[in-house]
Amino acid sequence: MKALISVIVPFYNAELYLVDCLESLIRQTHRELEILVVDDGSTDGSAALCAELMKKDSRIRLLRKENGGVSSARNLGLDEARGEYVAFVDADDWVLPDMLETQLIQLTREGGDMILGGYLAVGEKERESWRKTCREEKGDGEQEIRTAGHAAETSADSGAAAQACAPCLAMDAKGYVNDFLLQSSSRCWSILFRRDAIGETRFPEGLSIGEDLLFMARLMPRLNRVLVTGACGYCYFINEAGAMLKEFRPSYMDQITCWEMAERELAGFGEKAQEKVRLCLFQAALLVAGKLAQIDPAVVRQKYGACLERCVRAAAEAWRELGRTGRKRLSRGYRLKGQIFLHMPSGYLRLYHIWKRKDRTAAGREESN
Repeated sequence: MKALISVIVPFYNAELYLVDCLESLIRQTHRELEILVVDDGSTDGSAALCAELMKKDSRIRLLRKENGGVSSARNLGLDEARGEYVAFVDADDWVLPDMLETQLIQLTREGGDMILGGYLAVGEKERESWRKTCREEKGDGEQEIRTAGHAAETSADSGAAAQACAPCLAMDAKGYVNDFLLQSSSRCWSILFRRDAIGETRFPEGLSIGEDLLFMARLMPRLNRVLVTGACGYCYFINEAGAMLKEFRPSYMDQITCWEMAERELAGFGEKAQEKVRLCLFQAALLVAGKLAQIDPAVVRQKYGACLERCVRAAAEAWRELGRTGRKRLSRGYRLKGQIFLHMPSGYLRLYHIWKRKDRTAAGREESN
């Protein structure tokens, strides 16, 4: 299958991981690739590593820009993409060798606009295993890249044919919105898109959280047939320093912003979708409040009072619009926490802060023992 796939890899200071990602793309059994590696203003040695790989595999193109965030980097990749199909891979992740071939076979066979694949959650142990596999498959020096980057066309028994027989669901965009996009599948990676289906749709710039969700929400009205496959080829690295795992900072408010924007983007997908968005917005407001609660209450009052007020407004609006029926879809714990938070937000933060402090203290004692 000769169709060109544009793989967009945005990165910022990713020298610890970028080579792993690019090695996995070089090794894809589908050979017709352009690998668009977008440097979002890195200050480390990751661009130099990419430049070295470019000398050995002409399919890699390095695009450089001033730092503007992952959305602006992906958008530049989309502007430059020449392929009939597009995929996004994050620089700290990697993909199994037959992932793109498998998705392309299924997508063309079923006549879809995009196909969502499964993923494996991986850590440092799995990364080292992947690196070991790469080392064992390599020869010496130049031969290793020739073998990986310019292999003969894949044979029928490469594994992609078998993977392509994995269960594949087909649905319209409304079905995907309700059953996947709003059910914890808001990612843009592990997906192969038809380039024509994306058109001029772009990622929202200026957000640090939720950009994938909004891109997908903007894309949905353009799609007629969406596929979901049981084939699993994307390795998602669990980064302990990721944005969602850090302590509170003002950009964390994007968690609320993205769901408010998603409500507008998905307004045409029916009341069921709107209710799910409101549930997510309510939960997001409480999650952000929970992050605030881990800060000293005096600091919250002095520096983050406006953030707390916004959490209260967002939670209150979502609570009101959900109504009695919608609220029943929240877990009992969320309903209870929500009622306490809405009635006494500062008290809720104090109680949460005390509880978390005790929890950390107990965890520290267990570690010392």
